[in-house]
Amino acid sequence: MKQLTFNQIDLETEFVSYGRTVTETDIVQFTNLAGLKLPIFIDAEHCRRHSPFGERIAPGLLIQAFAAGMIEELMGPHTIAALGFGKSVFSGPTRIGDTLYTHSRVASKRLTATPGRGIIDIAIRVLNQRQETVMQTSYTLMMHADAQS
Repeated sequence: MKQLTFNQIDLETEFVSYGRTVTETDIVQFTNLAGLKLPIFIDAEHCRRHSPFGERIAPGLLIQAFAAGMIEELMGPHTIAALGFGKSVFSGPTRIGDTLYTHSRVASKRLTATPGRGIIDIAIRVLNQRQETVMQTSYTLMMHADAQS
């Protein structure tokens, strides 16, 4: 996918990312890196006995990280900084083997007082292979903009 500049992105434009399958290795590495110790992420036997999901699931923070990576593929080197992340709502579990996609929409865009910079707000839905929404959030990014914009 071509990486877009601020000027190439129109308001209300929608994008669908590539798919990313969640693996057991992803969950193990992420929980170790983040220091997450909840049984729902690391203890298969506990999940079989006590979890409503019956198995380990991916941490929400991992889903956010995947979403950020899938958005980065679109904006890439034209992004100067992440300025904020909106409230994230998780509406279903992400299981080992699920393939995730982001459906993103440019909710707003504006130039800054500093020439060559613009800010975009992106509304993001993360869906699995069954087209079930597992997370909704938003990101605010500062991007390079053409000086004449």
